[in-house]
Amino acid sequence: MRKVLFIAAALAVFLAGCASSGPAVSTNKAPGVKIKDFKTWNFIQPLGTDRDGLRTPMSSMLMNSTMREMEERGLRRSKDSPDLLVDFFVTTEQVMDVRQTPTAHTVHRSHWNRGFSTWPTYQTTVRQYTEGTLLVDLIDPASNALVAEGAAQDRIGNSEMTQPQIDKIVGSIMKGIW
Repeated sequence: MRKVLFIAAALAVFLAGCASSGPAVSTNKAPGVKIKDFKTWNFIQPLGTDRDGLRTPMSSMLMNSTMREMEERGLRRSKDSPDLLVDFFVTTEQVMDVRQTPTAHTVHRSHWNRGFSTWPTYQTTVRQYTEGTLLVDLIDPASNALVAEGAAQDRIGNSEMTQPQIDKIVGSIMKGIW
């Protein structure tokens, strides 16, 4: 009985480790740039997530998360000549995943041939989903160069994101940059 419980517990831990832990995050930094040397920052105007000069709810939530992350790292927001500018971009893409898998071999008898032949039958599975990508760019206005960028990519279950979800995603990106 103990052995069965041990195997069940080990299987549960393994499956929990296989579960999706959130979006795939990747970051890049320009060679030779030390992000920790920057002391002040601000948002670029207009943000890439703004529409027709208007602030979107997505922009507001991304700004809130970024302000929190920058404060935690000791950076101060400055409207006059900041060391870093922050910009965001969000893209979505409809993805269609089509898979064919052989099921079972079936036996067919031919009228022209006395023998039997076998060939597999296939099952086709089609899944359609939306994949979203958030890009966070850190720009050095003195050199007008991109010094770091982070991306988070994941399937989107619904079109509405909450502030806690955005906080987690932006936090993951900033952790990767710093």
